[in-house]
Amino acid sequence: MNGKERVLSSLRFQSVDRAPWVPFTGVHCAKVLGIDAETFLKDPRHIVAGVKLAKERYLADGVCSLFDLQIEAEALGCDLKWSKNNPPAVCSHILEKKTLGDLPKMTRESGRIPIAVEATRRLVEELGDDTAIFGLICGPFTLALHLTGASFLTDMIEFPEKAEETLRFATEAARRMSTWLIEAGAHVIAVVDPMTSQISPKHFRKYVAPYLNPIICDVKSQGRLITLFCCGNATKNIELMMMCEPDGIAFDEQVDLLMVKTLGEKYKVCFEGNLPLTTTLLFGSPKECVEDARGRLIVGGRKGFILSPGCDLPFDVPSYNLEAIGRFVVLEEEPLETAGFLSLNEALKRCEEEGATLADVEVYPGEVFIEIVTLDSEGCAPCQYMVETVKKISAQYGQNLKWRETLIKSLAGIKRTKTLGVENLPSLLINNEVVFDNIVPTEEELVKEINKRLV
Repeated sequence: MNGKERVLSSLRFQSVDRAPWVPFTGVHCAKVLGIDAETFLKDPRHIVAGVKLAKERYLADGVCSLFDLQIEAEALGCDLKWSKNNPPAVCSHILEKKTLGDLPKMTRESGRIPIAVEATRRLVEELGDDTAIFGLICGPFTLALHLTGASFLTDMIEFPEKAEETLRFATEAARRMSTWLIEAGAHVIAVVDPMTSQISPKHFRKYVAPYLNPIICDVKSQGRLITLFCCGNATKNIELMMMCEPDGIAFDEQVDLLMVKTLGEKYKVCFEGNLPLTTTLLFGSPKECVEDARGRLIVGGRKGFILSPGCDLPFDVPSYNLEAIGRFVVLEEEPLETAGFLSLNEALKRCEEEGATLADVEVYPGEVFIEIVTLDSEGCAPCQYMVETVKKISAQYGQNLKWRETLIKSLAGIKRTKTLGVENLPSLLINNEVVFDNIVPTEEELVKEINKRLV
């Protein structure tokens, strides 16, 4: 079997000769090319060159043409904050100033949509005979957050009809985007909706499933396969995702692989995951990365499983770690002993010895300290909206409220997370106590928790 056959067969829940390997390389492809993320994401020539080079170096069976969940929001009028080593982040929400009726019509020529379509077309043309090409779109729930801002979470509770209208609009945008990528030749459409890890099963049934179903039906009617992709601890909604009848679901390391495999066999839905982004891929050694991959391959098996990172790769993941995984999966080649590479534990110990740690913040009576533990609010939508909620309410407390973001994309952040006992991302702590664990609070919910601690 070639890579494309292996991926497509797995998505059809058929047995394969070995589990396929699909690294979600994202803006890491820019690092491979030696350019920054903004330059990469604004030119289809760079995207194609970077994806092809990463596919070759990492021996990938499938690739994503572009991993940027802000393209649709930008085309609809949201402003973006660009980064050198992350995808852009939405920094202004168009529905704070306009109504849905005022928004520009999203066409194939809007914003950077032509870049995504052209990059997909060229990758299909140049790699598509033996490599599966995934076309990514922003899921309707996350797009609704991009358009509205964190207040969309309040709308779900206080103004459900308004929230549903926004979701219907976002669904139509997603349907159009998926059609354009299919016309460009994408073999698989991946609906990436990370914010759905932040809501209850009750809200998933009401605000996610009804809006995913038209997209799934559309893609299948055009003869393509479709996956749902949700980072964060989506455990509570994994079965509901499968009940939407996609061909596959993807998830990160916060979700138990064996549990998902059991559900995948029940629903005949492929499962993709879930190598840890930071503790293994970013800061581990090649041997640690291969051991992690080996364990997942044993659990996943050779039917309905695709080995992937838990989300799109951080910019600075060392190429030698991804090369080691690729060579192990494809060539059964074991990495050399870790001479020259620090293990994660060794790196953490050195971090502590060098004093590169995050200290506790002293909290005095009448004050609160909020710590938000994230992957990175610049590149992770749930992390972004948790930080955004804190920023919005902080002004009303003045000097009585201090806050910081702790990123686990640093060794100091990993060390701090272990010290705090934080298990899920993003998490929000008040005075060193986890208060919101893998759920973005509304402004009202956050204010209530702060006020309790100011009494």
